[in-house]
Amino acid sequence: MKFKTFEQFYATPGHLFRRAGQFVTSTFEAEMGHIGITASQLSAILAVHLQPGMQQRELAAALSWDEATVGGMVSRLEAQGYLERRSTARSRRGKEIYMTNAGEELCQRIGPHVDAIQRQLLKRLNAAERKELIYLISKAMGVDNAQFDGKLKLRKS
Repeated sequence: MKFKTFEQFYATPGHLFRRAGQFVTSTFEAEMGHIGITASQLSAILAVHLQPGMQQRELAAALSWDEATVGGMVSRLEAQGYLERRSTARSRRGKEIYMTNAGEELCQRIGPHVDAIQRQLLKRLNAAERKELIYLISKAMGVDNAQFDGKLKLRKS
């Protein structure tokens, strides 16, 4: 191992990504823990909110998750009354996933919390640094965020 000091260890990408993940999780919990959904559930809810009617495999691809994980997530969110699956003419077996009225109400309620989380995560950075951070993380993860303008907006229903 090449580390001779904690500073060298603390500067490694693996350590920083892990710490960043912990920071995101604790920030999410502080802001939305009382709402009763997880960060992963939030991702699924936002994806369905942004593109209603996706099938499970499409939702899995949009989130970069496996289909089994998404299936369990959608089942839990269905049980909570936020999502519903509907038959579709596109596929004999597949079902499209939509928000329920309760899910749409949840999206409207959590919108300010999602914005607050983003502000908290980036509060120590100026506008140019925020844009650069998003670009660099996206590049490291192999994601094209060329259209990112620094703001997350929920689609109005």
